[in-house]
Amino acid sequence: GLWLPYDEAVLARLAAEGRPVFVDFTAAWCVTCQVNKRTTLSRPEVKSAFEEKRVALLRADWTRRDAAITAELARLGRSGVPVYALYAPGSEAPQVLSEILSAGEVKQALATLP
Repeated sequence: GLWLPYDEAVLARLAAEGRPVFVDFTAAWCVTCQVNKRTTLSRPEVKSAFEEKRVALLRADWTRRDAAITAELARLGRSGVPVYALYAPGSEAPQVLSEILSAGEVKQALATLP
């Protein structure tokens, strides 16, 4: 899967198309983020689970404390990264996953999608 840069307009468009969206809120200085990227998000079974459910992948890079990303983090009740959020079509609020991300947890979250 190809990670697109996070953008509110892109998120809204994908939601309108009925596509589930997974957002990786990350930063270059965030050690946990880098570990999760290497150990979980890059795993073949995680990638194929995303593809199977046609999940759009957005990477919200908060390295420079981007204001739009800060606003979305606040909306999710978080003040820092990592945050992993699965926006399912038609659901009010996204599902927020653990900060220490496992392949099993990602696959479990994806299994809840229609």
